[in-house]
Amino acid sequence: MLWERLPLVGGWLRATRVEAARAGVATLTRITELVLDQIDLTALVRERVDIDAIVAEVDIDAIIARIDLIGLADQIIDGVDLPAIIRESTGTVTAEVMTDVRTQTARADDVVAGFVDRMLGRQPGTPGR
Repeated sequence: MLWERLPLVGGWLRATRVEAARAGVATLTRITELVLDQIDLTALVRERVDIDAIVAEVDIDAIIARIDLIGLADQIIDGVDLPAIIRESTGTVTAEVMTDVRTQTARADDVVAGFVDRMLGRQPGTPGR
């Protein structure tokens, strides 16, 4: 600005303009914070944002690539707790206990397969899984 090049007062005018700009930004920042504190942003986003359009652009393959599917499968299988099933039996390995163990293992396998199918966007029972 032309006034800022004047001797004696130019530096003061320049510093005053910079300080005024900083004060303006700080004031606007605080006003924005106060307004945002009064707004239900979740409701506003639901009303104004097309979430389906955003989700349509999400790279599901990249998300799946970040998931440790083997670790997840291990957690699910650990949740079945085969040793507990065996300990609760009468102590002898009967055909009934073996059937229960096989059933629990099959259920765990179905749970893992179903989860992986959902993560990969497959319909249950789709060939090639």
